[in-house]
Amino acid sequence: MSDLKKVLYVDDEVMNLFLFENLLAGKFEILTAKSPELGLEILKNDNTIDIVISDMKMPVMNGLQFIEKAQEFYKKCPYLILSGYHKISEIEEALESGMIRGYLQKPFEVDQITATIHKEIEAFEE
Repeated sequence: MSDLKKVLYVDDEVMNLFLFENLLAGKFEILTAKSPELGLEILKNDNTIDIVISDMKMPVMNGLQFIEKAQEFYKKCPYLILSGYHKISEIEEALESGMIRGYLQKPFEVDQITATIHKEIEAFEE
């Protein structure tokens, strides 16, 4: 059994999932989902996830829509948006309302995202 913090990363681009998993393996236990629907399924079946990070721009459901649905039943952890786009007003509103705890920009820097994940999990657990 791993004592690494468990991260769920949701992104519709397989290459982004691959990079995220490979760059952060060993620092965290990484679960990935290639669609928001799959992300919701994982959250319904695993109540040990410490943080959820979602891409913003995905087909069918964007990252904030996914997080809104996830938070209807999974409130045990902080949620972050990771996006290749600038911080739009929709993301600003989600930050202000507390729906998401942070916004990270792609391409991400491994040390920065590692520190942010640890910081947000610790802050959430207090």
